[in-house]
Amino acid sequence: MKHLAFGLSFTLAIAVAAFPVNAQSASAPPKAARPPEVVVEGFYKWYIRSVSQNIDPFKKGKATLRKYVTLKLIREVEKTELDADYFLQSQEWHDEWEKSVLVSKPEVRGTTATAIVTFNAEGYPRVRVSLKQEGGVWKIDKVREARS
Repeated sequence: MKHLAFGLSFTLAIAVAAFPVNAQSASAPPKAARPPEVVVEGFYKWYIRSVSQNIDPFKKGKATLRKYVTLKLIREVEKTELDADYFLQSQEWHDEWEKSVLVSKPEVRGTTATAIVTFNAEGYPRVRVSLKQEGGVWKIDKVREARS
């Protein structure tokens, strides 16, 4: 009988080890995505800092760029010749803009969101940033000049 009890205990231990149960994933809600305004602010601070340090976000910074921007938009910007910076909608930028990025409360509709971003006290430039969720993560999908 001792051999049978040992055999059953050993078999049960092997079965438990082979099929671990993650108690946290069973009871905890999924991790919430960062809100769109947090994504936009983080992107612009990183982007302006990169450009200020002469780091091309489309070359050396591409891994980080992909965290913030949809692949569709990256490809679109890469193949388009522009006379102004796409994300700033301006031909000029200033290092201090990194510290003064202001993002409006976004308008969220399902898996899309839109926010207005300004970079200085004068409110210029002013851009409208559209985001969409990809795999539960907010990413920038379009940037246009925002009219006052």
